[in-house]
Amino acid sequence: MEKYTVDRLEGTLAILLLAGDESVQREIDREQMPNGLKEGDVVEIEWNSNGSIHSVMLKTEETEIKKEKARSLLHKLKNKR
Repeated sequence: MEKYTVDRLEGTLAILLLAGDESVQREIDREQMPNGLKEGDVVEIEWNSNGSIHSVMLKTEETEIKKEKARSLLHKLKNKR
């Protein structure tokens, strides 16, 4: 299984960045992704041996932790004197 962050949604595609190596980008049909998917969401994907998607799990708790860290950092940067 691999974890990805949703970088953006473009038409029928979800553009994903591999966690730990954001230079690796995957374009996945949004129909294969969980309903309600948003930019910044963390997903875990299990791949079949032929490279097709076996399963996708939205990692809600990890998404919230990541977003909170980003909000905290932004707050620190805005209030830096």
